[in-house]
Amino acid sequence: MIRLVLLCLALLTGCTMDIGPSPETQRLSFNLQQQSSAPGKTLRDINAGHLLPGDLLFSSSLGLTSLGIRLFSTSSVSHVALYIGDGQVAEAVGDGVQIVTLDEAMAHSDKLFALRVADLSAQQGQSIAQFAHDKNGSRYNYSGIVEMVPFMLTKQLCSLNPFSRDFRRQCVEGLASAQLSTPDGRTRDSYFCSEFVTAAYAAAGRPLTLAESGWVSPSDLMHMRTGDVATLAPEQPLEYIGHLKQGIYLKAKRFAMLGH
Repeated sequence: MIRLVLLCLALLTGCTMDIGPSPETQRLSFNLQQQSSAPGKTLRDINAGHLLPGDLLFSSSLGLTSLGIRLFSTSSVSHVALYIGDGQVAEAVGDGVQIVTLDEAMAHSDKLFALRVADLSAQQGQSIAQFAHDKNGSRYNYSGIVEMVPFMLTKQLCSLNPFSRDFRRQCVEGLASAQLSTPDGRTRDSYFCSEFVTAAYAAAGRPLTLAESGWVSPSDLMHMRTGDVATLAPEQPLEYIGHLKQGIYLKAKRFAMLGH
């Protein structure tokens, strides 16, 4: 009965989930998309010394823009950037593509954590960093983000079938083709944050997903991590590295647990 209630709640909220036989027990299993930046007991504190070029840095802030993005995408993150080494972070923000220090990125974030492509080579990491330097100063893709907002809402409809990953993928791709433009990557000179990150990996020959970069939100990238339920199929699950900054929610949760 409890599982049936959870299933109904997930379907009503549009939460992506997988239902199918467990490889270990062959019993029916329910896997919900994990909204927390550190689900379960996975929380790990890290510092700059743990980062490698190419690491994806996910964040949120306490501002209204961040809150709006999180609400539309039903996610705990609103922004994603790239660590490019030497204490530098590349990101696409309202002022365009820019390179800032890691300290600046942390100061502007309430929460900041890292995911990684586990077998990314040093050469590929440098290619990603070079892409960031080449695109430094490019414009922000305002038209793309305006298109993305209604798409983030309507693609939740694709989650109503929890029994088929292929159906969800085809549903999302169909809606994206109908709702979003797909500019030629060779002539693109503007990016929003997740579009920039996805394009950088594609340019390095290690695409994060085969979906168009303009279809991908920060939430989509976060859910490509190992153990989560992806909305867009990843080429390879991302490995959780840890949190550089926990944020208010995780701090409150840890404080409450210590109180017990």
